[in-house]
Amino acid sequence: MTTGYISSTEFIKGAKESSLAKSESSDCVVRAIASATEMEYDSAHQFVKDTFKRENGRGTFGFHYGMNMLSKNKKTINGKKIKIVTEEHNTMLYYVMVKGVKTLRNTTTGSFIKRYPKGTYIVTVSRHDFTIKDGVVIGNIDDGEKMRKHIDGVWKIG
Repeated sequence: MTTGYISSTEFIKGAKESSLAKSESSDCVVRAIASATEMEYDSAHQFVKDTFKRENGRGTFGFHYGMNMLSKNKKTINGKKIKIVTEEHNTMLYYVMVKGVKTLRNTTTGSFIKRYPKGTYIVTVSRHDFTIKDGVVIGNIDDGEKMRKHIDGVWKIG
């Protein structure tokens, strides 16, 4: 069931018209940066290439570490601040009561949206990234459907 989902191609400025966007693959970081910071696709592509040394058609290696360093060094992306959410709690784990027993759980996309219904976030799950903006997933259709994916990293943008 898809709830609160927008395709990154529909959301990102210039993504439909960009010949670069049409020819790319493994560009989820480019799309997450573009949608979270309101950049045009081609500008976000260049930013990710320059900042994270991403090669065309390849994934972005070291993104998690790179985003943490941008945040710690108080850098901005398209004039927007980056705050590490993962470090607020040192982890994306949290406790819930299950049948009277305190149980540790991984934060999932669905539970993250419930805990953080407002704001813009770049989210990392296993080898993939997307944006959540005011509780709406901006990414691939799977990102909007698979609410049980465990979150590895989160950065608040704004």
